[in-house]
Amino acid sequence: MSQVADLYQVLGVPEDAGSDAIKKAYRGLAKKFHPDANPNDKKAEERFKEIGQAYEILSDPEKRRRYDSMRRSPFGGAGREGGGFEMPEGAQWQGAGSIDDLFSMFFGRGGQSAGGFDLEGGFSGPRAEPGGDLDSEVWVSFEDAALGRPVTVQRDDQSQPLRLNLPAGAESGLRMRLAGQGAARRRGRRGDLYLTLKVRPSDRFTRQGLDITGKVTVNLAQALLGTKTAAQTLRGEVRVSVPPGVQPGTRLRLAGQGIAAEGRKGDHFVEIDVRLPQGLDDEEKASIKAMAQRHGWEL
Repeated sequence: MSQVADLYQVLGVPEDAGSDAIKKAYRGLAKKFHPDANPNDKKAEERFKEIGQAYEILSDPEKRRRYDSMRRSPFGGAGREGGGFEMPEGAQWQGAGSIDDLFSMFFGRGGQSAGGFDLEGGFSGPRAEPGGDLDSEVWVSFEDAALGRPVTVQRDDQSQPLRLNLPAGAESGLRMRLAGQGAARRRGRRGDLYLTLKVRPSDRFTRQGLDITGKVTVNLAQALLGTKTAAQTLRGEVRVSVPPGVQPGTRLRLAGQGIAAEGRKGDHFVEIDVRLPQGLDDEEKASIKAMAQRHGWEL
């Protein structure tokens, strides 16, 4: 762990940064140094942990106030009268300790407070349960949950990320138990970690049961004359045939291309959206009017 004195420097934000700026900086750095983006890179893993710990303190107004008080005095000298941070018995603040040391001053060596990471595959806010168990929520992408892909979540109180094997078709509310991954007990083994799954909405797909729906946009000529175009599915791009005269909102069915779970396969539906031309010139308008007259369309 690198020796650092300033959590603001860790996140690359000024001392007077607002909560939105701190969150934005954290998310950008967490994405850059996430273990999934840097496999087998110990330095990136340590950097990721530092970023999470810095955000854990600076994102909480009360913890940030206490930290700022400590920064202003090498001995946490704001004291009780100034509302500053009261140092734990035997602890000394020299202004240049590691983030692990600083984090322990706030939360204790057990690292009971762990949350904060809320990107894809994120881990947020564990709460201590009786007997060393922890209960938390884990956010995963729509695609990871639908396909049942393994995901990695990083806990700030542990140096090693957790690897989760999601069941195909997993939905929000699913509760998963990780034996021995909870808080340390005073005696005996560690407690268990209970995760409640939260699935992020997709900007490309919607889900109903095991069926998936996505959209494809075609232009007016393609809609009138028919075409072949690319459509995205959970498993990649496929070519679909759009029939001539297709109407907006028409759904084309791709059998078996939905979610495969519970011994069954759902379908993927391609919903057609028609993009109309804009900025027509006089000649184009005349052609459309002539076509409308031949077909008896009202203008």
